[in-house]
Amino acid sequence: MFAKVAVAGTFDSIHAGHELLLGKALSSGRRVLLGLCSDGFAGRVKGKKVRPYSARRKALLSFFGRQAGRLEIAKLEDPFGPALTDSALGAIVVSTETEPRAIELNEKRKKLGLKQLKIISIPIIYAQDLSKISSRRVRSGATTRAGRLLKPVVIAVGSTNPTKVGGVRRVAEKIFPKLKILGITADSGVPSQPFADETIAGAVNRAMVARKRADADYGVGLESGLFPFYGRHLDIQWCAVFDGENVTIGNSMGFEVPEAVVSRLKKGKEDMAQVFEELTGIRGIGRKGGAIAFMSGGMAERRSMSEQAFLCAMIPRLNRAGYKRKAYK
Repeated sequence: MFAKVAVAGTFDSIHAGHELLLGKALSSGRRVLLGLCSDGFAGRVKGKKVRPYSARRKALLSFFGRQAGRLEIAKLEDPFGPALTDSALGAIVVSTETEPRAIELNEKRKKLGLKQLKIISIPIIYAQDLSKISSRRVRSGATTRAGRLLKPVVIAVGSTNPTKVGGVRRVAEKIFPKLKILGITADSGVPSQPFADETIAGAVNRAMVARKRADADYGVGLESGLFPFYGRHLDIQWCAVFDGENVTIGNSMGFEVPEAVVSRLKKGKEDMAQVFEELTGIRGIGRKGGAIAFMSGGMAERRSMSEQAFLCAMIPRLNRAGYKRKAYK
């Protein structure tokens, strides 16, 4: 245990993430320097109004109870406060999200000739909707302080195609305890028959447009395109999931498309649904089983591709171990 550790935050409404952070600080140091953002600094950092400093300070003292005597609460007007110059500090407790700030603090302390602080990092705590628990979301009634969901998760799918919306719904119902799915018309911003990376770009564009138009928790974009492999072309559906900050992506199984069809598609005048409608005589094939249903003799269908792509795009959110936030952007 260190003689003294630092921890900091706004602590607008104390939730499970705060409890883990503060508990770790108490268990790591005999004394705790707790930096509490001033109203002005909190407003600049959060971009929104928070509860008054006095109310937040009182709530913290109440939370610590008998342990409050171990605290040294300092009002923060900047990111570092007294942690920058306090020579008695041995460690700082942060979340994985704010760890870069602790690294920056150590660099500044080094320039001042002060010892480097041990960085003790705790994981981010997520609510049932797979978004991090936050004071703002607790206050809005979206979740409890423990992260239990109080409102449905709103997912806007950037398409009104029933195979896509249905595929997302089938998987999402297994992930979220409360759910609302919307089919939103969203332009992909790429050719109607995309090839290779155009496909992924189209999925991302649809996800971002759908989320914005519906003011949803998540925007989902699904786009099928042709990818060249070993002299052949495979039709693969890609999914992008956008939460307002990060994008995660995934893809479905792929099937080989006859080269005669690919040759027609490369001319840029038709998309695959149009070509297969002509070949099969099935009107609206893209909103039914899709080309894969015809090619597989009914053993597979387009909705299955949407399910697979959406599930794979959700994996970095379902199990965050080993994933870095920057990899989602």
